[in-house]
This record gives sequence, C-alpha cells and structure tokens, in this order.
Amino acid sequence: MSTRDGWIRAPTLPARWRSALLLVPLLVLDVGVFLVPMGYLLRLSFTAQTPDGAFVEGSWATDGYQYVFETGLVHDVFGFTLGFGVLVTALSVAIGTAYAYAAWQATGWTKTVLLSGAVLSLFTTMVVKLFAVVLVFSPRGVVNDLLTGLGVVAEPLLLIDNLTGAVLAQLYIVVPYAILSVYAVLSTLDRGLVEAALDLGATRQRAAREVVLPHARPGIAVAGVVSFTWSVGAYAGPLLLGSGSEQTTGVLISRLLLTRFDWPAAAALSVVTIVVVFAVLLAALWRLGGDGGLLDA
Repeated sequence: MSTRDGWIRAPTLPARWRSALLLVPLLVLDVGVFLVPMGYLLRLSFTAQTPDGAFVEGSWATDGYQYVFETGLVHDVFGFTLGFGVLVTALSVAIGTAYAYAAWQATGWTKTVLLSGAVLSLFTTMVVKLFAVVLVFSPRGVVNDLLTGLGVVAEPLLLIDNLTGAVLAQLYIVVPYAILSVYAVLSTLDRGLVEAALDLGATRQRAAREVVLPHARPGIAVAGVVSFTWSVGAYAGPLLLGSGSEQTTGVLISRLLLTRFDWPAAAALSVVTIVVVFAVLLAALWRLGGDGGLLDA
C-alpha cells in the first residue's frame, strides 16, 4: 500500500502469526532431524529378516520384535543397561550436586578453577576422555601408582576392563553436564536466605538440606534426566573400558547392525529402548511435578 511520501509499506501480520512464523525454523529442524529419522527407524523395525542382506525391502513383519521379546540375551542386556543407567545417574547426580554446591560457595579464583574444570571437560572429545580414564585408572596408571606408593594397597587395583571401568568412563562423560545443570539453578539462589537460616539457629548442614537443596531441585532433576538418558544409551564407555560382560543395548545394537547384519532386530531394540527411556523420564517428571518441584519451578 502507498503512503504520503510515496513509499510502499508491506502489510503487517497479526502478532500471533508473527510468533507462529518464528517457530517454523524450529519445526523444520525437528521434523528433519528427529521425526523423519525416527519414522524411518520405526518402519525399519517392522521389516522382515533375511540372511542375504540387511532386511527385505518393502516387507512388513514383526521378526525384529520377536527377537527382542523372545531372546534371553536381549533381556539380560536390557536389564544390565537399566541398572547401569540407574547406578551412573545416582553417582553423577551426587557428585554433580556436591561439586556445584562447592563451586557456588567458593569465591574468587577457587570458583573460577572449579567452573573451568567442568566447562573445559566439555571441550574434550569423548575418545580423548576415555583414553584419559585408561591412563589414570589402569593397573600402572596414576591412581594405582599413588596408592601403591603410599602403601595403601599392596597390589594395583583392577579399575578398568570391568564394571568399575565402565562406570568411571560414563561418569567422565555425564558428570560435567550434571554439575552445570545444578550450578545454573544454584546461581539464582539468594544467599540472604541461607544467612537468614543460619541467624535463626540452623546449622550449615541443615541450611543446605532445607534451603539449598529444595531450591536446586529443578537442576538436580535435569542432571538426572541427562545422566540417565546418556547412560542408557552408553556405547563407547562400556565398550572401551568394560569387559564383555558389561554389554549395553547400544553395544548389542551395534553388533546386530555391523556383525550379524540384522537390521530389523537392531531397529526394534532401538525403538523399545527409546520407548522405555521416555516412559521412565515421563514418570520421573510427572512425580516431580506432582510434588510441586520441577514443573512449578
């Protein structure tokens, strides 16, 4: 439309349409990166198995799901994966919360060093992290040399190529995310509330338990979600630092794809794993929301 000065002004859209247009790039990204691959994975899980190739093109079958639900090895691997995820999540949340609290309490260079340690860890590739775990915790690594040198143990401890190694490797991966999740929430806490609790006679332990922890609850919940999701999908840690017994669904899926070329079974196991993880996370978030924690924060 024309104006008095001769310029043409483009028609303006209502505010709600402008807001909707801002969501278009996000929707396109979600569809292209998440929905399309997940849809293909779901379709692949319903194809027929064949010894001559990955799967039968254009077929519809439940061979993959029959393998998942009827094979004892899959049940054992799935049970270990869930237990491994719970164990790593509990340790990661505990370590991350304690570390974040220490960083929140610290000042000056101490705070800078603590936060830098967590952040810089994210800039290191996963392979480098895992080989660092090997160098630190191997029988001739830094930890064992220190323990034997101080006379704490007579023989080096076996801390890798077993469940301990797999857990340590996964903790190296997920703990920095747990630390930053909790610290991000703690940084919004008014220190005056803690001082008020101390002035009213509370000990520092009680103030931390009744003032700091309730405030940090949303961050702790996020740390738990991130740690559990990463740990249930663990692949590199259990494969490189665990033994053959520490086999997660990620390791089994890889073997089904690359060794047995059983794509329907691998896809079906992937779908079942995703469904179980989402169910556990939704139940946890619903529980936290029902208590007035995460969803109200």
